[in-house]
Amino acid sequence: MSGISKEEVALYDRQIRLWGMEAQNRLRTASLCFIGVKAVTLEACKNLVLAGVGHITISDGDTITEEDLEVQYYFQAEDLGKAKDKVLAERLRILNPLVDIQVNSKLSYKDAKLDKFDVVVAIGGRQCSPVQLNGICRTEKSTRFVAADSFGVFGYIFADCLDKHEYMEEVKSVGEASNSESKYHKLIAAYKPLSQSIIAKPDVSNIQRMFRKYPPLVFICQTLVAEASSLSTEVSTDKLEELVKRALQARQIPDNIVNDDLLA
Repeated sequence: MSGISKEEVALYDRQIRLWGMEAQNRLRTASLCFIGVKAVTLEACKNLVLAGVGHITISDGDTITEEDLEVQYYFQAEDLGKAKDKVLAERLRILNPLVDIQVNSKLSYKDAKLDKFDVVVAIGGRQCSPVQLNGICRTEKSTRFVAADSFGVFGYIFADCLDKHEYMEEVKSVGEASNSESKYHKLIAAYKPLSQSIIAKPDVSNIQRMFRKYPPLVFICQTLVAEASSLSTEVSTDKLEELVKRALQARQIPDNIVNDDLLA
């Protein structure tokens, strides 16, 4: 059973039937580090813990506020003033005691041993610069990196699986449904770092075509990522407009594609 215990097989039976024993074994040996505790952190960690991931380290030096109670249902009124990462870790351990969940409130991403993690996830960018963190993961540690955040009903996610990410693609043979067979081919994808992605000019010459492929919100999110560690929690519309237009001009993209309604 590839090292998976009978207890785990019984607990994860439904998902093992979905993606197989090999995938479950890879999940149970995976180690992730989440930097920044927000609503996105809660949802991602909850799903990973229920699925049976091997290890999660959570890092956030802030304490729980009234605002956190509105968006994170694991936090209660009696948690006000407590450390976000510690409270979240306590609640997640209840969901699945088989998962190793640790807290490192004072994690310094410049000195941290990130190579012990398979994936480092930066949520929000308030704790550290996603661009700098991605650079460290790439050049020094060769660790996969994810950056994500949400703003009301909008949000973004960025993934960097390094230069040679291997994955399997299912190809079904053409024929009758009853006789069709699936074959799997190993493919390799090359990812770009966040520092390049947020300044790259879209390879679309026609403006209308660019709008269909890249909604204006994409450029706003890219600006928020680039400036994440230097922005306050509440950013004025004028300040955000200035930053977005400056970023668009640097990429030779018309700055009038972003209007006040989107920035408000």
